[in-house]
Amino acid sequence: MTFGALPAAAQEERLVLEEVYVTGSRIARDGFEYASPVDVFTAEDLAASGVKSVDEFLMRIPAFTGAQLGASTNNGNTGTGAKMVDLRGLGNKRTLVLIDGRRQVGSFIGDSSDVGAVDLNGIPMSMIERIEVLKDGASTAYGTDAIAGVVNLILKKRVEGIEVIGDMGYNADEWDGKNESIAVVMGTANDKGGITFGMEYNKQDEVKQGARSFSRDPLWPVLQPDGSFKAEAQGSPNSRKIRTSGFSDASKALLPEGANDFIVDADTGQVRPFTGSDTYNYAPSNALITPTERWHISALGDQEIFSFTGGSVRIYGEGMYTSRKTAQRLAPDASFAVTPDFNGKWNDTVPANNPFNPFGDNPDNPYGISGEDVRVNRRFEESGGRIYAQDGDTFRMVLGFDGDYRGVNWDLSYVYATDEVVTENRNLGRFDRWETAVDPLLCAADAACAAATGPANAIDPFGDYGSISAAEMTYLSAGGLKDVYENRLTSLSLDLDGEFLQLPGGPIGWAAGYQTRSESADFKPDEFLASGLTTSGSQDPLSASFRVDEVYAEFLLPVLADVTLAKSLTVEASMRYSDYNTDAGSTDNYRAGFDWEIDDSWRVRSVYSTGFRAPNIVEIVGAQTTNFPIVEFPCEFADRRDDINDATRANCAAAGVPPDLELGFQWQSAYNQQAATDLQPEESESFSVGLVWSPANWPDLRASVDYWDIQVDDVIGMPDFNGLIRTCLAAEDQSTEFACSFFLNGTGVFEDDIVPDDATAQLANLGKLETNGIDYSLDYVTAVSWGAINTFEASLHGTWTDSYKETFPGSGTRELVGTAGADDGANVYPENRVNVRLGIRGQNWNAGWTMRWIDESKDLLRPANITDDAVAEDILYHDITAAYTFQNITLSAGIDNLTDEEPPRFHSAFNANTAPGTYDTYGIRSWVRIILSL
Repeated sequence: MTFGALPAAAQEERLVLEEVYVTGSRIARDGFEYASPVDVFTAEDLAASGVKSVDEFLMRIPAFTGAQLGASTNNGNTGTGAKMVDLRGLGNKRTLVLIDGRRQVGSFIGDSSDVGAVDLNGIPMSMIERIEVLKDGASTAYGTDAIAGVVNLILKKRVEGIEVIGDMGYNADEWDGKNESIAVVMGTANDKGGITFGMEYNKQDEVKQGARSFSRDPLWPVLQPDGSFKAEAQGSPNSRKIRTSGFSDASKALLPEGANDFIVDADTGQVRPFTGSDTYNYAPSNALITPTERWHISALGDQEIFSFTGGSVRIYGEGMYTSRKTAQRLAPDASFAVTPDFNGKWNDTVPANNPFNPFGDNPDNPYGISGEDVRVNRRFEESGGRIYAQDGDTFRMVLGFDGDYRGVNWDLSYVYATDEVVTENRNLGRFDRWETAVDPLLCAADAACAAATGPANAIDPFGDYGSISAAEMTYLSAGGLKDVYENRLTSLSLDLDGEFLQLPGGPIGWAAGYQTRSESADFKPDEFLASGLTTSGSQDPLSASFRVDEVYAEFLLPVLADVTLAKSLTVEASMRYSDYNTDAGSTDNYRAGFDWEIDDSWRVRSVYSTGFRAPNIVEIVGAQTTNFPIVEFPCEFADRRDDINDATRANCAAAGVPPDLELGFQWQSAYNQQAATDLQPEESESFSVGLVWSPANWPDLRASVDYWDIQVDDVIGMPDFNGLIRTCLAAEDQSTEFACSFFLNGTGVFEDDIVPDDATAQLANLGKLETNGIDYSLDYVTAVSWGAINTFEASLHGTWTDSYKETFPGSGTRELVGTAGADDGANVYPENRVNVRLGIRGQNWNAGWTMRWIDESKDLLRPANITDDAVAEDILYHDITAAYTFQNITLSAGIDNLTDEEPPRFHSAFNANTAPGTYDTYGIRSWVRIILSL
């Protein structure tokens, strides 16, 4: 809710504040009216929501969308245990998160898309007084990263007494996914200062995808007898699928017509053609809700140390420590589903001399084929599945002095913060040992392999679960691999503000300051990950740092007051100069806006600003990494698609792809990220204009509407992998098409198979992001006399996104509004999101009902004419809460997702058939909370 929606008591408390600093400005002012839209959420709002972490709360706000990381985001490269939010869908690293207006250390796990964003695991909910969300660029106030906006977490500082908070929640249908927390906040304060302590413990139990019907089986379009396609449960081709694409022509001639892939039947032991029912279901063992344990301890204090004529001096400090343990569970590793051979580094075939090869030197097949090497795609089910476990520690210390002298406020502060995470990767297979273990000659020459496999001197990758022994699995596995991530931040800031001269509307407000900030990071990968021996791809060690020195100035000019059509008119202007000791060099940014109060009822506000995002440490150093994106293949179902051109059909046919190809599974290719050189800052322009209505004769009502427009140029990134495939295949001359140059052969999508080849790209300032839309709100709080009810509250908050365009050379321009499925299905960009809340209050109780609506989104990579699940349908969630206070105890309870809505499913979603960063995957959740105040 915004400030106009706060209960009357809260509004009255604001009136006694002499001056406050609004997020986005360095000038103290009398209230929260501002040229930029700022939403404020109080501790009461957080408590009423029933959520256990800041990210969960913010993800429900309509302006937050895109790929957000939280407890239910757990797959592939995004499964790190970190919790991050995404304002406007512009990316986690373009939303700046502050604590009390100061920077927090960024997280260093994940890929370059989220490195540098703040992990919200480190923020204890019990210590938050309010959250201010600035939905506008703020680079002139805070520097880099504040492109989409700012999330400012204001902590409790003047607590008197002791507060004990305990709560617990479950899925009310399955009675799983228990989450529980207990917190203690205590403090003492007087007119000279105070001290506050906080301790908090949170635990979230794991829920696997197999526990929910919507995520139990992966979806894939399957051809039906009537010629249509329907979403059916499918898996991935890693259940012992034998591929014959490398057979000699003579052997291929002996194969049954139309059969290219085979499997050894688990019941008969005989090889037979592979069917869709043989695909492996990877979903049930994957985690849907990430298990998490967090411990927080914090202390904040301030004290006036002396006062004198014309001023005073105060010392303040803050210390916060968070320890977290998280884990992600994925399906067992796969032998040759993705092979980081990169020009033949590793052998991806099972040779003919393997005694278990049904087409080899000891054939066991009904087709009379022998002497053939084969490729088999097998899951290492005997390993128990992949586990990625994080043990993280975040520490933050702030020490400062502030005061005033003859009308000038000053603040000198020092911040030191660290984030260290040790990630253990368990049960990953080693490619070098697979190459040895399938070849009897190589295995016999390797003592460890020979000891594990016994007389056969080879493993049996064709047999069903259990055909690989525990000793063989130990030999094939890399063991527990530990990566260490460390990130550090230090900053020293001097901020000044005051007033001078006199304009018709009052004195000119000014602010100026200097900040020097250093950030450093170290990444120490396990030797196996560094060498690229596992399916996690290759990762290079990293050690880097940067320093930036910045100065800023800001002015607040009250040019008019109490004249016709202008009860007040205030103009705001600011600038910031930033100088980096890296290739980013220096940059200057500007901001100008106005707040025009026409009369007691109407107000117009507008801001134009420039912004920037400096390359983060991973981007600067350019460590090489490998990702495995899901492929949406335009050649699949080519005979019935209406979203491809004739050139695409011709290029698919030239590569030997049948026009009715049906893969029946989710294919992944390797996308190699190369080191970047000479990266420059991203640059942005933001514009917003809004109208606020607070009718003088209806003071309980407030409404607003704001248009916003953001453009980001020189975006650091790589072209979309599927965009490259589409553009390359659509070219009449692939040898000259830029998009084709990214693939390994340099002139086309295909190498030696009918599926897309691996590709390589370099991070560069190539991209552009453009988005615009409208935010709107209506808040009403009024006193009533309805029996025991004395207050009625109603609010409506929504975001309509008109356009979101992403442009990269090679992959072209994509309009993403109203789509689901970008970036491996993680991103959803609904056109509309709306929250409605109704509430009532009595003398010592309250109750509320919240409705959260998310518009439908079309599957970005699946045209509707080939599948009936090409739309992530719109969804409406209902949440109810109630609280009762007697003496010093407050009891509250609630049910989230009251009607137990399942998240919409769509084909391009790789994680649980949906987008957990947008939709509720938990299901109906009941919770209770008790607060004891002493």
